[in-house]
Amino acid sequence: MNDKKYHHGNLKQCLIEAGIDLLNEEGENHFSLRKVAALCDVSNAAPYSHFKNKEDLLEAMKKYVTEQFSQQLYNAIQGESVEDPNTIVKMGKSYILFFINHPQYFEFLFSRPCIRVNLNMNDDGKSNFPPFELLKELHFKVLSKCGFSDEKIKDMIISSWATVHGLAAIATMEGVIYDESWENKIEAIISNKEKN
Repeated sequence: MNDKKYHHGNLKQCLIEAGIDLLNEEGENHFSLRKVAALCDVSNAAPYSHFKNKEDLLEAMKKYVTEQFSQQLYNAIQGESVEDPNTIVKMGKSYILFFINHPQYFEFLFSRPCIRVNLNMNDDGKSNFPPFELLKELHFKVLSKCGFSDEKIKDMIISSWATVHGLAAIATMEGVIYDESWENKIEAIISNKEKN
């Protein structure tokens, strides 16, 4: 587990990051505000200045990671054309790099039921996992301009998500050995998939 000692910085962020590490290592059954406080080297009472209870911290952890992830995906396509299929590749690369740079977030989000992903086109998107909704919306905008039917776009969204999510899982998995730089190879791998 990472050393998350709090040194007059942002206590709330320290508690969130320590909470993510603790949850990944020990699971939700062994998760407590007291243990998170100990990881940040603060009193047992200190977390209550930011969180009402354990569930409040867990929700803040989910929100914290989701917002960072969404922002990275959004930033990756700022100024890009929705008529250029390469915009999809850029977002996909950003998706994978986010988790390469923060592997603890991948485990936190996807090893427990804390997100909802709706693959249906008729979903209003409001209750969907925001990063996935961004991915879905971009695919629909780009691919509809390329003349694909809604049914084909739906299939392509699932295929594209499976590719980037699978690569993120592989790249963050302990024990996986790869003699190339993921950052240098991701775009080529995704582009190859998009062309098939």
